[in-house]
Amino acid sequence: MRCFGRKFLIWLSLMFLFILVGRLLVNRGFYLPILIISTSDILIPKSYSSSQQDVQTGGAFAFVAGMYMAGLQPRNRSFCRWYHGLPNMLSYPASKVSWSPEIGEKSPYRVLPFILRGTEERNKLPQVTLCTHATADQVYGIVELARRWEGPLSLAIFTPGLDASIAVALLDRACRCEPEMYKVSVHLVFPAGRPPALEQIQVQVQGDCAASDLQKGDAETERKKRSMIYPINVARNVARVQANSIRVLVTDIELLPSQKLASGFMEIVRERPPKAGIIFVVPVFEIESNELPPLTKKELLLATKAGLAVYFHRFLCSHCQRFPGLARWLIRPDPGKVRPLIITKREYPYHRWEPVFIGTQNDPFYAEEMSWEGRQDKMSQMFEMCLLNYRLIILDGAFLVHTPGIKRKTVKINAAKQELLKPHERKNTRIYQRIIKRLLKRYPTNRKCAQ
Repeated sequence: MRCFGRKFLIWLSLMFLFILVGRLLVNRGFYLPILIISTSDILIPKSYSSSQQDVQTGGAFAFVAGMYMAGLQPRNRSFCRWYHGLPNMLSYPASKVSWSPEIGEKSPYRVLPFILRGTEERNKLPQVTLCTHATADQVYGIVELARRWEGPLSLAIFTPGLDASIAVALLDRACRCEPEMYKVSVHLVFPAGRPPALEQIQVQVQGDCAASDLQKGDAETERKKRSMIYPINVARNVARVQANSIRVLVTDIELLPSQKLASGFMEIVRERPPKAGIIFVVPVFEIESNELPPLTKKELLLATKAGLAVYFHRFLCSHCQRFPGLARWLIRPDPGKVRPLIITKREYPYHRWEPVFIGTQNDPFYAEEMSWEGRQDKMSQMFEMCLLNYRLIILDGAFLVHTPGIKRKTVKINAAKQELLKPHERKNTRIYQRIIKRLLKRYPTNRKCAQ
């Protein structure tokens, strides 16, 4: 009996202790999210997991472009306006081919603009164009952008030789599946010696609108076979130059915009003409590959609190996307609309920052000599904008989210891959230093724009 009494007292004491600790935690303002265990054995907040109801997911998955259309069959008609005989054949006069925007005639690359031309109903769309780029095997990401972005879109695709076949097949599927593709204009970028060409197109009768039959991460593209570098800045400039609006958002195809970003931004500027030297920064984040990309800041904040989302490149290049006011941005609740947060400049200690922003057609070009493989391909543009004394307005209630997955440094470094990249990195560095010297001669010195 005494033994039972001791056990009862111990149990009562423990219960009292748990209650006391619980009250202390609540009083001190600790946040304890409600967690559930998904079938993928990952802890996620219940409120976050149930907020996205437009996609059904059974078990673990990794985000893939177009997965929201799984099971839907392509329509017999296209939502796009094709040109040059596409999608069945490709034929165009030499007069339609142009040079790259920055370098011009001396460029080793050529451009075939508008193989698809988006809507001309300008008054019905927010007048800010999302300008993006892709290699042939990445093209299907455009469906995700088209369904999220309310304004027009301009896509430049690198298509050396038969890579054009891969790009056209993916575009054709997108145009027969996603109604919002009507807003998309597409341009081909290619080496002067390897113009785009189509092999005989085989109809994919089994493929659905998720395009899993066409999206192959290990696709044998001509670019890979011939070890071609990706002229990322040529593609960026082409997409921007071919936009029909003055205001542009130049971004990567894997960065998805938050809900109503275009219309929300246009409410801020209220159709006023853009002012020189002012750009609007859209913060960039990344989320785990088995999570749905958030649509609103509320969803994004829930993901960051649960450790499922971080600012972009946090683990690979902590300074590249860590923007001024990041802590303030993260503690402020979702405003329910797009609005300015702070005004800043790209100066020390943020002189290595590579923001993604809504700017204009008049902003400095991206340096076309720099390749994607050589990295830091946007640095010279940002250095020039710093010397030009640009003001940067950080937007709240708006963001971009990278898919798929959070990039981390791998334990095992692929030595062979690193060796292949080193010469490109050295070349980009030389080009960058040469551009910096030229810019310092052109503009007044500003030591805060440290290299």
